[in-house]
Amino acid sequence: MKTSREQGLTVRKNQSLLDYMAIYSGIEEATKDHIERFGVPFEQQPDQEIKQNHISRLKNSGAIFRNSGKSVISNQRISSACEACQTGSGSYTSFVSLKCHRDCYFCFNKNQDDYQFYLHNQRNAGHELETLLDNGVNLTHLALTGGEPLLHPKEALAFFQLANERAPQIHTRLYTAGDLLNEEILQELQAAGLDEIRFSVKLEDSPQKRKHIIGKIELAKRYIRDVLVEMPVIPGTDEEMKELLLALDAIGVFGINLLEFCFPLGNAQAFKDRGFMLKNPPYDVYYNFWYAGGLAVAESEKLCYELVQFAIDQNLKLGVHYCSLENKFTGQIYQQNHDEKLDPTYSFSSEDYYFKTVKAFGKDRNFVKKQLEKKKQAFIENDEYDFIQFSLEALPILKNRNLEVLISSNVVELDQGERQIREVQLERTTSEAFLHDQEK
Repeated sequence: MKTSREQGLTVRKNQSLLDYMAIYSGIEEATKDHIERFGVPFEQQPDQEIKQNHISRLKNSGAIFRNSGKSVISNQRISSACEACQTGSGSYTSFVSLKCHRDCYFCFNKNQDDYQFYLHNQRNAGHELETLLDNGVNLTHLALTGGEPLLHPKEALAFFQLANERAPQIHTRLYTAGDLLNEEILQELQAAGLDEIRFSVKLEDSPQKRKHIIGKIELAKRYIRDVLVEMPVIPGTDEEMKELLLALDAIGVFGINLLEFCFPLGNAQAFKDRGFMLKNPPYDVYYNFWYAGGLAVAESEKLCYELVQFAIDQNLKLGVHYCSLENKFTGQIYQQNHDEKLDPTYSFSSEDYYFKTVKAFGKDRNFVKKQLEKKKQAFIENDEYDFIQFSLEALPILKNRNLEVLISSNVVELDQGERQIREVQLERTTSEAFLHDQEK
């Protein structure tokens, strides 16, 4: 089913526009070919109507869609750290080491910078925090992760004690599998002012082991203000996940973050053996994102939608938050773009944090140029690719002339100290269709 922006795109052929689009289509296809070499195949193109039906039902049930739909919550209970993650402003996450007593087949720690070094050596997380505070960096949220941070309990406690002494207003959180947690450590974390603890429940564990971790979660509630679970949602675990939600709600945890399950670009056989396939397309925007978690696995998002819906239908008190892979990318784009000043043909999008501009091609150039000149609007001409570029704010000038245009998304990069603008996505539409969507 075509969106309103896609309607009428075959009114007439604009070869310059098609040639320009082909450049980016080639990049996307080359990226997908490269990804397939990791050994896990892509799913067939999914039925978007099914996804839209899930979204419509969630909205009608009162689910809250955040960050342009990349994040969905069942109610108002969401960690302020998750809200801060959307832009990354004021957030800092550190670790003592990347060592872990677990060996999850989907772990992406091997993708972290200097993984081998920090597998065997410790990072001075406390010194790094002191340096940030001494330099006046405005921190609002602070986290310690791993590996498993409680393999280093003294260092973990010292980290939070330092934060509490130097900046008690900062929201602090700890990530843990929970195996090594005990009442003594919880008492010390409480004394250190820890605000939030996030457990990772492993569905591959035996029912007895999972029950043991649920007990640790219940124990943590006595000492830590906000207790959450954060875990990837693995396709095929529908009933186990629903049972977990009910169990967590019964003991009164604050919430659960449902992460889109990812293939970490390694251990492909384990994913193939389980019949997993990759989400297709792999990205909304093809770009070199910093997040090292890997690539989204098909069907995980669908199950996450179903679990948020289950929480609403069951009137669960805990907050159930779906955090998509795309949701994890927005902080990077915001940090790269938000304080940059570009020429007036670009505008910063408050929705997805890209810089947007419009491009009209070929025979349309002269008409568009005349209209922009009449209204004294800025534009740039490019003869190499045969386009004229102007701002989204000027697009209403063309409202009654249904021209095919490309909406261009861009990020600002620094290359050896030089600022560069990289175009990362093109959306083919018409002036009339785009403006109609904006008016909705």
